[in-house]
Amino acid sequence: MPDSPICTPGSRAPILAKDEAGRRAALLADLRSALAAQGVNSTVVRRHRLVLDGTGARAAPSGPTDPQLYVFTPGGTRIVTTSGRAYLLGSGRACPASDPAQAADTLRRLADGAVR
Repeated sequence: MPDSPICTPGSRAPILAKDEAGRRAALLADLRSALAAQGVNSTVVRRHRLVLDGTGARAAPSGPTDPQLYVFTPGGTRIVTTSGRAYLLGSGRACPASDPAQAADTLRRLADGAVR
């Protein structure tokens, strides 16, 4: 089964500072490159929450949220995020962001069913 975050009604990803969102996207791009070297297709998706409110009441803030890396495998699409220090693989697994090659290898092995 693919790793994917669980979204519940009313749950909102936290707004990040633009610099932090950019730093996290760059870390995911490093992982994307490591996956490409292993023949795995993926794409980095930046996300932005836009809140529209016509009532005049104070609305929740808009802004960038956690970028995601969509990893396309024969078993389905896996979604990876990062805390800035670790790659969060969605299944509860985490790999150090300082070693994208190790994270890519773990993702590939997860896709192959070699790691549970």
